[in-house]
Amino acid sequence: MNTSDDRFDNAMRDLHAQAVSQVSSATRARLRVARHAAARPTGEREPRRGFTWVLGSGLAAVFAVAIGLQLRPAQAPAPTASAPPLVATTGTPANATSFDADTAIAALDENPDLYLWLASNDDAVPSLEP
Repeated sequence: MNTSDDRFDNAMRDLHAQAVSQVSSATRARLRVARHAAARPTGEREPRRGFTWVLGSGLAAVFAVAIGLQLRPAQAPAPTASAPPLVATTGTPANATSFDADTAIAALDENPDLYLWLASNDDAVPSLEP
């Protein structure tokens, strides 16, 4: 297995040598300049751009807070003067309504659409049969 790897390596080296011999000297010079420019430390190539990231992140945070404040539910203003005390009454007002269980059940009996809908959805309720 080692011999096949060695043959492959030698074949690739020969192919690389042929390719290098066909490259013009001007192209080699440009590649050399590009290689040296890439090998320089990063500080010499371009200035640091850390401040732009901080500025961009800060602006995004400010906009997020502004949107959050706009979507917050409105709060009732605090009363400026104290309200007069409420007087307890012994009777019930004429427009007061109370819950009547008989009326609530009667409302379901009067509306058969609920039962028609339940009957049409047999697969919605699992059956108790084994």
